[in-house]
Amino acid sequence: KAIVDGNLKLILGLVWTLILHYSISMPVWEDEDDDEAKKQTPKQRLLGWIQNKVPDLPITNFSQDWRNGRALGALVDSCAP
Repeated sequence: KAIVDGNLKLILGLVWTLILHYSISMPVWEDEDDDEAKKQTPKQRLLGWIQNKVPDLPITNFSQDWRNGRALGALVDSCAP
């Protein structure tokens, strides 16, 4: 119901939970070494992953850079063109 009603906070919370569960909590991603991964928070790791997926956009945070929809569209395009 929240998704159909367009409740943005619940939708983003669901997306964050899925990402955290399936990607961020993994010990190491392919392009990381162990020491680097241990020093970063899950939020920093997610931001780094997004920056690697969308190198053309200067994404540096999870608030201002997401307001116009360009970052989300580019991220979706990079994952499933």
